[in-house]
Amino acid sequence: MLRRTAPPAADIAVAVDPCPLYPGDIVNAEVSVTPRTSFVAAVGLLRLSQTELLRVDSARDALPQMMLPRRRGVPRIGGPVCVDHVFAEDTPMETGATLLYPVQLPLPAPAMPTVKGKHARITWELSASILTRTDWLPAGDGLLANLTRGRAGHSAQELVVFARPDGTTFGGEPLPDEPRTARDYRRVSLDLSLASGQVANGGIVAGSLSVKPQASFGARELRVELMRWERSGNKQARVIASRQVLQRPALLTAGEETNWAFQLPVPDRLMPSVLAQHTFVGWQVKAVIARALRPDFSVSQLVQVYTSPRTDGSAR
Repeated sequence: MLRRTAPPAADIAVAVDPCPLYPGDIVNAEVSVTPRTSFVAAVGLLRLSQTELLRVDSARDALPQMMLPRRRGVPRIGGPVCVDHVFAEDTPMETGATLLYPVQLPLPAPAMPTVKGKHARITWELSASILTRTDWLPAGDGLLANLTRGRAGHSAQELVVFARPDGTTFGGEPLPDEPRTARDYRRVSLDLSLASGQVANGGIVAGSLSVKPQASFGARELRVELMRWERSGNKQARVIASRQVLQRPALLTAGEETNWAFQLPVPDRLMPSVLAQHTFVGWQVKAVIARALRPDFSVSQLVQVYTSPRTDGSAR
């Protein structure tokens, strides 16, 4: 059966306070509605939603799912976290008359921060919609009335939610004030120390490396690197975000302890340390003695990266 599908139209815009947003904050917004024709708005709805994109099911790493229709190579969306607010109800809309609605919506206290990587992706969106009932079908509060609602206008924009440092590792253990880790091999001992276990995007990871050989040997190079491990579903990537070569080639003499200071820049992008339902992003500093044709000597230390609109290492 043919029926009308063109509802009354309205132009909708959403303006958001540019103040930085963190979990638990209040989103201050204003919705403006300018009807193109006169009608009665059944509901004006503002929705704050968080979506976690789960990338799975490639032909190579998810062979069993190849037997399922429309699965291979298709990103899946985790159930969104939504906060709704009705800003208008049964409201007359007159042609050309702009209506303004100030709205406040709370971000959930445990909200995941925005993440944008090769595989991992967590996004936040604020959308406004005007729903209207058509006037050619019976009105009422039942299923038929709900099905005859049409969307007269819609507008959406992405929000960025930053991550504060929380002072804990992924296992819930508190981070030490000065993280330090050591590893002993038969030929050499490595001691890695960081000035802090937390750093903001755009900041610097500073530390020192102590190398004490028990036997003299040579290596291709001695380096430190900041590595990001990103995982979403069955997809994962390990990326060297920055590195510093301390010595090339490396010549190590038995009994001579050497101390090296280093600084590693953290990329200014939305990739905080996070552990969500389908998404993991972890950061670590790794010191490596790279040897030719032989296994490397290495030691690593976790570091927590948080996001901030500032790049001087401070958070609001």
